[in-house]
Amino acid sequence: MTENPIENWLLSDARLKEHIERISSLGMSEFDQAKTAFYELSDFYGLKKFPEDITEVEYEKYLETEGSEPRSVFEEVGIVRYLEPSEDPRGIVMVAIYNILNRDPLDIDNCAEIHFGKAIPKSYVIYFTGQDADATLNFLKEGESWHKEGIKYASKIVR
Repeated sequence: MTENPIENWLLSDARLKEHIERISSLGMSEFDQAKTAFYELSDFYGLKKFPEDITEVEYEKYLETEGSEPRSVFEEVGIVRYLEPSEDPRGIVMVAIYNILNRDPLDIDNCAEIHFGKAIPKSYVIYFTGQDADATLNFLKEGESWHKEGIKYASKIVR
């Protein structure tokens, strides 16, 4: 085993390895491979791709058992991309799927610290743009409306 949990996952899950090898052999761009992996692997592992895929019952159950709000692969992709903007899109999707599959999403405060510095406000609004593997996390500016074109999902964070 290696120090990299994603690499260990790939080495230990033969079906995942088959999916990745097949997607890699399709001759698509890195982004198109990431997009294909977003959909195929989310479906394969039964993960919620988008926030609207999480039912109210699933939301409440997750909140009760995990002590936090559930997160979709789309949201996690946006957070990973925010933290690692120059990362290969395939790697971003793999990290996001791994995190959601293992119920270990990234801490949004890491993004807030980059955006706000050490003075993170008690509450702020984040929103996501993009379609799937190109999800992008943004912070709503003071006085700005989240009701604008291109916003897929928005959430108020209260610390």
